[in-house]
Order: sequence, then C-alpha cells, then structure tokens
Amino acid sequence: MKTVRIVMLLVAVLLLETLRRIDAAMTMKQINESMETMRKACAPKFDLTEATLNELKAGNFRPDANKEMKCYAKCIAQMAGTLTKKGEISFTKTSAQIEALLPTELKAPAKEALKACKDVHAEYKDSCDKVYYSVKCAADFNRDVFIFP
Repeated sequence: MKTVRIVMLLVAVLLLETLRRIDAAMTMKQINESMETMRKACAPKFDLTEATLNELKAGNFRPDANKEMKCYAKCIAQMAGTLTKKGEISFTKTSAQIEALLPTELKAPAKEALKACKDVHAEYKDSCDKVYYSVKCAADFNRDVFIFP
C-alpha cells in the first residue's frame, strides 16, 4: 500500500511539472482570430471605413487621426485588458498580456516596443489620444512584429 502511494505521488509530481512547463502562449492563428473578434466588437461603435481599419491593422497610424480612429484604438485596448482606470496603457497589464499570450518569438520585440513607448501617454490629456499615440508609437517602433485588429 505504501508503494502505491509513493508511485501515485511521483506520478502527480511529474504531471504537475509537465503542466507547469506547458507554454500557454497563443498561436498566430489564435491571435489573428482574437484580433478579428476585437475588431468586430469595436468597429461598429465608430464611423470608420474598412479601408481605414485595414490601415490601422497594417500599422499605419496617421498623426492627424480623427476622434473615431483614436477611440477605436482605445476600445481595442480596453478589450485586450491593457488599460488603467484612467484610460492609459498600463505597463504592468500589457507586460503580463505579452508574457502570457504572445508566442516566444514576439515577446522580446513586444516588450522593447512597450518600454520605448511607455511614457507617450503623458503628452496627452484625452484618454483616446493617450491610447492612440501609444499604439502608434509601438507600430512605428517595430512594424514587422506589430499586431493590431
């Protein structure tokens, strides 16, 4: 009986260790599906054309964007769970999302962009401006790995 308990304990420990090592990161297919879901949820709230949404998806954030574009970016950030209560990009929340969700090859460049752009929001008063220009900074920092719905 004692041997069975030891074997079961050993199996449990090995199972827990295996589960701990499983990478919970999303695949690119899952990321793209999530982006599409966010886009479908936010886009109808704003007067934006499909062409404008596609520009943003490609990382082309205009410096002269209208309020609709800026607030669309804020809606996406809200859905992603990366905003503070004040409507600013949260360094802590965004870092946690990067670590938990992005594939390994995107984590380092995403963290670099976050670090480079973490203070952009301080230049603006409006929460839509804060988010839009923070996201624009990230897109401009490294468009090759930038992902946006």
